[in-house]
Amino acid sequence: MGILRNLLNAVQNNLISGDAYYIIIKSVIVTIAITVIAWLVTFALGALISYFMSYDKKIVCSFFSAISFIFRSTPVLLLLLLMYYVVFKSVNINLTLLSGLSIGLYGAGHLSEIIARQVRRASKEQDEAVVRRLKQVYFTVTMPQMLEDTVFMTKRLSIQLLQWTTIVGYISVNDLTEVMNRIGQRTMYPFFSIAVSIIFYLIGTIIIESIFNMIERKIK
Repeated sequence: MGILRNLLNAVQNNLISGDAYYIIIKSVIVTIAITVIAWLVTFALGALISYFMSYDKKIVCSFFSAISFIFRSTPVLLLLLLMYYVVFKSVNINLTLLSGLSIGLYGAGHLSEIIARQVRRASKEQDEAVVRRLKQVYFTVTMPQMLEDTVFMTKRLSIQLLQWTTIVGYISVNDLTEVMNRIGQRTMYPFFSIAVSIIFYLIGTIIIESIFNMIERKIK
């Protein structure tokens, strides 16, 4: 009975009292929004960079390969701080949007490398005429085909983008991790608040893996 009473007290103090449930729901929405924005930036910018990374001209290819390398090699936290304190310091930008953009830059660096590497590999197996045709239909045919061939790596990247949302509290974004951390400090139930956050990310990972598993089955 003592364990059950402690559990009920933890639920009451962390999830209910002081309208905690309302704040938590808002933080979940913020976290999901950041993840969606990050993926949109990852897909759009990653596709564009990969296109130029597959270019015949060495100067263009090298320039965008360097951009991809910088994005994927810079820690996400440093990208976030760079955007917040330097790039958008004097601009009144929504912090949710800024967080998604910062995480998306990291994702774009990885996705562009994934796609470009697959494109180069496929180009080696084709004659010059086919390669030119592949470049003409890059965004409508070539890139989607390359994504199909790299579903597993794309799935791992999508999960990483979700996980990286845990750092946005550094710029005072009220995501789930930040909110649950503050609640845990206030109620002196740190384990319970951390457990709630872990459960959310486990569920998010399961959803992402389920979506990609469906995609893999349809491709096969």
